[in-house]
Amino acid sequence: MVLIDEEQLDMPPSYGSQEYWNKRFTTEPEPFEWLEAPDVLDPFLRDAIDRSDDPNPALLHIGCGTSMLSYHLRTIVQEPNRIHNLDYSDVAIDLGRKRETELCNDERFEDQQCGCSATSECMRWDAVDILDHQSLLGACKPGAYSVIIDKSTSDCIACCDQVHIRLPYAVDAWSESPTNMDLRRSPEPVHPLHILAVHLALISKPRARWIALSYSGDRFPFIDGLYSSRPHLPGFPDTGTLWKLLDKREMQSEKEPTVDVNGDRVIHRAKTSHWMYALERTEMPLFVRGGHL
Repeated sequence: MVLIDEEQLDMPPSYGSQEYWNKRFTTEPEPFEWLEAPDVLDPFLRDAIDRSDDPNPALLHIGCGTSMLSYHLRTIVQEPNRIHNLDYSDVAIDLGRKRETELCNDERFEDQQCGCSATSECMRWDAVDILDHQSLLGACKPGAYSVIIDKSTSDCIACCDQVHIRLPYAVDAWSESPTNMDLRRSPEPVHPLHILAVHLALISKPRARWIALSYSGDRFPFIDGLYSSRPHLPGFPDTGTLWKLLDKREMQSEKEPTVDVNGDRVIHRAKTSHWMYALERTEMPLFVRGGHL
């Protein structure tokens, strides 16, 4: 049982802090699953792979944490080095890399839930601040990925603070209209999911799929039909032109509802619902200022 200081109950976790994640994964190194089991997105991931224009599509798993999803992905593709795991926490990345080696050297796991064997290749692992384009490009090539896997990572990023960004932004879309160079800073703070959408678009192929599992039914602010809060800033891409929604569906949790016993009362808690989003990268090109793509 973990005891929590009552004074901390009203304090939300610092999801935008690398220190928070490193501390969490140091004190809780065992595998942890956000929302659902590792195989919950299998039908959508397999469909994305089958529909990819790339015969050997590269998979990017963002916010891998300590989830067993990283190892489960090895059962979906034949070449593990096509799987690239990213996390903000270098502790999580070190744990993931070490756990993969241990699993692949354990005969009990050969050809089972993670497709591991002592002679198999390894996945790629990198600690990256996905909201920093320089950090991201230090590990990922532009236009490299055909499938992005996001198991509640967007939920965590949505909890981060909105930020004022420099204008013109380092990553932008081609436009025939001149950029207003008088603006050096966004007048209003920008939601971090817009920044995430731009950065993921930068490293994705056209028609790449972004498969996301979220607890929210209106997670992405750049999808028309959910809610309109796209920033219209000169020098920052219109995120609504970078991704389009292909599918959104409610998914009933497979977890058994919890039961609390409080004295003589038994309180049954209903099953929860989560949401799957399938987004597709458009053909809108992006470039990095100072270096065209």
